[in-house]
Amino acid sequence: MRYFSRYGLFAFILWVVWVPSDGCRRNEPLPMALDTLRASSDTVGMKSPPKDTTQAKTDTTQSNLPPMAKAIEPNRLQAFLPKLPGWTPQGELQKEIQVRDNFNRSRVAQNFVMGTKKLKVQVDDFAYVPYLYDPWQKFKGTYLDDNNDERTETTTIAGCRAVESMEKKEPHGEITLFPGSRFVVSIVEDGADNINEVRRIAEQVDLKGLESLQ
Repeated sequence: MRYFSRYGLFAFILWVVWVPSDGCRRNEPLPMALDTLRASSDTVGMKSPPKDTTQAKTDTTQSNLPPMAKAIEPNRLQAFLPKLPGWTPQGELQKEIQVRDNFNRSRVAQNFVMGTKKLKVQVDDFAYVPYLYDPWQKFKGTYLDDNNDERTETTTIAGCRAVESMEKKEPHGEITLFPGSRFVVSIVEDGADNINEVRRIAEQVDLKGLESLQ
């Protein structure tokens, strides 16, 4: 009887000591390092590293472009802005050039007015930096989008690939030309009576001369 009393007392003390410590271990959260640990081959749920926005983006659709070139000085591009009888230049001639190890571009642009009509002509040299051409990728082939508000379609002007757009409820027309594979010429007219009016302005740009610079 005395043996069992001593044994029971010993068992009771052991139970009191062991049960609380085991319970704490069972309810204690795993350390962060263990809770998030994955095998090196398990990529499920892992976040991609942040994108480096300082680098020019790779565009596989433009893999046929030559290597990136140095942007042409705006003073040279200025010579390809058209002479437009009847239109008066408004504001300063806009010039811009950016040259980096991995990025090049330059542009010139001029605003004009004629009565209530407003016009902007812009010449961009994207120097074969692929992602700069992204907005126009959908116009590389045949394209037509005609709805109640506007008509946009690919076309050819003076032998140069182009896309033209005319709003139907407002007198606003736009034409973008692609001389060669390096330059983009944009013409935007507010107050245009029809798209042919914008086309006549586009035809006055020396597209062949611009193409010869590449």
